[in-house]
Amino acid sequence: MLKLIVSFFIFLFFIFSIQSQEIVNIDNNTHILKAKALTDSQWKYYQLGDYKNFKLYTDSILSHAKKHNLKTYEIDAIIRLGVYYQKIDEYDTSMNYYSKAFELSKNIPENYKKRTIILINLGNLQNIIGYHDKARTAFEEAQHYINEFNGPDVYKMAVYTGLSESFSANKDFKTALLYLEKAKHIGEKLKRDDIIINALNSMAENYLLLNEFDQALTHSKKAESLYTKEQSIERRSLSLYLIGASLVGLNRFDEAAKPLQMAQGISFTNDFLKIQMNTHKQLAKVFEAQGNLEKANMQQKGYINTQKKYLSSLSKAKRLQVEQSLKNTEKRLKEESIFKWSSIILGIFIVIALISILLVIVKKKRQAELQANQLKENQILLQDENEVLKTKILKLVQQKSSKTKTNSTKLGAKKSILNQEEKNKYVQKILDYMEKEQPFLDHEIKQLDIAKNLNMSTHLFSEILNSCFQRNFNTFINLYRVDKAKQLIKNPAYSHYKILAIGYESGFASKTSFNRLFKQSVGQTPSEYRQKHLELINA
Repeated sequence: MLKLIVSFFIFLFFIFSIQSQEIVNIDNNTHILKAKALTDSQWKYYQLGDYKNFKLYTDSILSHAKKHNLKTYEIDAIIRLGVYYQKIDEYDTSMNYYSKAFELSKNIPENYKKRTIILINLGNLQNIIGYHDKARTAFEEAQHYINEFNGPDVYKMAVYTGLSESFSANKDFKTALLYLEKAKHIGEKLKRDDIIINALNSMAENYLLLNEFDQALTHSKKAESLYTKEQSIERRSLSLYLIGASLVGLNRFDEAAKPLQMAQGISFTNDFLKIQMNTHKQLAKVFEAQGNLEKANMQQKGYINTQKKYLSSLSKAKRLQVEQSLKNTEKRLKEESIFKWSSIILGIFIVIALISILLVIVKKKRQAELQANQLKENQILLQDENEVLKTKILKLVQQKSSKTKTNSTKLGAKKSILNQEEKNKYVQKILDYMEKEQPFLDHEIKQLDIAKNLNMSTHLFSEILNSCFQRNFNTFINLYRVDKAKQLIKNPAYSHYKILAIGYESGFASKTSFNRLFKQSVGQTPSEYRQKHLELINA
């Protein structure tokens, strides 16, 4: 689902309020007044959705704050840099800034305010990259601070909104709507149209996921009607998209075209990748329904290209937590060092370089061993033709699971957020889907498509493939294609088919890949396999 723009402007606004109060309690200090003036301009550009100028002012505030030791402004600027990079979908950089701000906030008075802001932003970021359980933990910790220190309504609203996203991601849309109603109520109490707009947009999206398109249309239209020039252009872009998507759901395609095209224009201009991606998808449906297949095809290509850009940013973010942990460890070691001799530093660099080279060599060796083992397993899986592939794969997964338990106890294997029962459930779900729907027959099928049809995030689907099946997406899908090709070659109804046609019918995109993968898995080329089968029949 879309990751809604329902968070960061709220916390920025409260920071501005805090800073205004600080000026009242501090002598008219030129440096603070300058920081306040820069902050006011910064907030104006954020409200307008002009994130490039927002970033420029944030950099200026950070530089000014560091120079004049204004710690509160420095931390606020670092938080806002996290917001900026999250807005442009560079999630690894965003999380890095939030972590830095979180550490700095420990050294200032009333740090619970900053820590709460950072926790809420972290929760929203984790929601975006699919770590919904971790997001709920962050929101619950923020809720603890709010309750303990009697935090303001705007903090509560932010937690409600983030929790709604977590529940929505777990398909509990009714609970998500209850939290959003609470957030909207706070917006009405504070007379904040921006909060109300975001709550209405989020509610519209949840109604879309419930296929309650009339409700989705009503809420998204209410949100769009509240838009003014003072509001973020991103909010309007999202409202227009939701209006269009609701109309598509109601089969009112001609009406849907205009709001979707308006949303797409805004998202192109401002690099709103998620909205841009989804408008492509909905407009493809509109043009297809109108019979304009050329335009529908262009929109579909636009969707695929934008989707690749979006997903590439997600893959980087998921490595960041481990990298950040390593950086923190390195920092602690440096702080504990008494002597900083140049020879020791040089030695560390040499060791790191040698370790890096060694890790590359080990990684390549392991990859080669893994590929060899997978080819052996594939040959075994494809040998016994009296047993369906689903059953054979399930047995192999169960064997691997038993070995993994033993090895993890001995070696301390990498932990997963899923327990064994959950893994077994997803394994069965994937195998049932592959057997029933046979998605591998589509040579253009992508990992995202199957994950979506299974109601799983791309990250979760990939984790199950790697941890349970011990295969990546391509090796997993091609195993089914080879099995299907063997069935077709032996099927009398396909005896007049050419080998290339068999490959296409099995889901392979080219003759080269068909021949190569078939021989790797079976030990013979498709032609050799057919010839041997005919000899056995005629013997």
